Amino acid sequence: MNNKPLGRAAIVGLFLSGLLLALTAPAAAGEGDGQKEVIFYSDGRHSSVYLYEPPMSVRQYVEPIDELLDLGIDTITYAVGDCSVLLYDTKVGERWGHNLDLVNHIVWYRAGQNAHSLIQRGMDPLDVVTRHAQRRGFKFLPNILLNMLHTPPNQVTNSRVADFTTRHPEWQVGPEPDYPAAVHDQPHRLSYARPEIRADRLAVIKELVSRYPTDGIEINFDDYSPFIARREVAEHTETMTGWLREIRQACDLAAKEQGRAKRLVIRIAGTLEGNRTLGMDLETWIREELVDSVIAMPVTHGYEAGAPELRKVVEATKGTRVKVLAGINDASKPQDTREVFAAAAANAYAAGAEGLLFHTYYPGPDRYPYDDSAMESMRFMGYPDVLAHRDKRFRIGSNPKSDTPPKYGVPWQLPLELVPGEKGKEIHLEVADNLAAKASEGELWRCELQVMVQHMMHTDKVKLWWNGKEIPEAKWRKADWTYQMRPRPQRYRGYRLHVDLRGEDLPKRGRNTIRVDVLEKDSKLVFPIVISDVELVVEYLPGRNGLRPGEGGPGQKQ
Repeated sequence: MNNKPLGRAAIVGLFLSGLLLALTAPAAAGEGDGQKEVIFYSDGRHSSVYLYEPPMSVRQYVEPIDELLDLGIDTITYAVGDCSVLLYDTKVGERWGHNLDLVNHIVWYRAGQNAHSLIQRGMDPLDVVTRHAQRRGFKFLPNILLNMLHTPPNQVTNSRVADFTTRHPEWQVGPEPDYPAAVHDQPHRLSYARPEIRADRLAVIKELVSRYPTDGIEINFDDYSPFIARREVAEHTETMTGWLREIRQACDLAAKEQGRAKRLVIRIAGTLEGNRTLGMDLETWIREELVDSVIAMPVTHGYEAGAPELRKVVEATKGTRVKVLAGINDASKPQDTREVFAAAAANAYAAGAEGLLFHTYYPGPDRYPYDDSAMESMRFMGYPDVLAHRDKRFRIGSNPKSDTPPKYGVPWQLPLELVPGEKGKEIHLEVADNLAAKASEGELWRCELQVMVQHMMHTDKVKLWWNGKEIPEAKWRKADWTYQMRPRPQRYRGYRLHVDLRGEDLPKRGRNTIRVDVLEKDSKLVFPIVISDVELVVEYLPGRNGLRPGEGGPGQKQ
């Protein structure tokens, strides 16, 4: 046996071989799940041409790009106008403010002045932003809205009115009283059943993918839908599919001419059947691969509550090259926190989403410019394995328009009215995290169910059920929100029930159920008892016996 000591070169060789094996070895379960795509929608208006006094500098124009550096964002989609009027040097559409006489909107007037000023200085705003984003390492997609709204002729306008939409009141959809869900629609919108409307918008789309060095285009089929009358759905669903085929052809032709991929991304409500009822056959669009990516927006609760409709969209892509991403809430409400975003992302990834979209992102309290907290909330969102150990709030909120039928036919779970003496309806909450594993590793710090029982009096009697098991009242904490001067959500008048679920009542990975039965109710209070909010608060330690963020030593903040 040769016991001669190894030389330096041999030791280095063994070290490098071991390092190579470590780097190429398969990841353990739950590790290294791979980075997902994160797309950010930059409005191009609110954080840009609305904000600054004319004339804007180039530095100001590209600020909405530069503020996204080093946040893990891969692709930027950028609003190019308000559909019928555009904020760049278009040759086929109408420029924002090109036709004004007198104006009654100071902000929208300023927007047109800023775009016009840059063009007068020999620069196209869209070209400036496109090339700058790509130099910074982002993929760049111009975003086009589809809201073609009629405005009656008037000497005084709001500065973002197109001649094309003004000239044709006869193309308006008009009121549709025979369709209750049409209460969500805009009756003065122009119908895409008209070939003139489709041709006008197709020309702009072709311009965006062929005249500019973009990486494709994002078309927003979510905001302002439907784009035909509800009474036209049977006749013109195929018309909309045919129009999308023309857009696909335009992207393919531009890709060939420019020698670069032209990705066709659509933002649309995340429901197959709901879209079909509005004339958008998403299932066919996917099957024929008319689109490259579908950004599925939540249609009722955000994905922090669950993703049953999203799963159907993902399932429809099986056997195709179409990629599904999930839209995250727009951060406009106080409850849209970092922890809620993490829960929504985790549930979306569990449903099969391959990425996320942040859109119209202006979180409170200061909204914009972004502070460190707003920036931090977007970090790590493309990494499911990192998100698995982030604090979360899985939650179900209430329909803000509970007196109207749902726009896409997908029912909201809350608010849920309870009838005394009757068994309550089950509420479903999805939880992507493996909480049993985290508990066994000593890393689960908090797992608390919170159920807001609106209009509950101190004398009322209820039973609470979790995953089919009654939770004894001795395990609750009743928080009295009947009257508080501190900030509170609008629907908070009653009691919020708090339950520590650590131990034998841990949430299941996947769907969990909550039920509340009313046994006794104060007969003099005319309001019904209602479940208005459900939350599951999940918090982690960095490791067994670790410290929570901000936790101090003896005598310090705990």
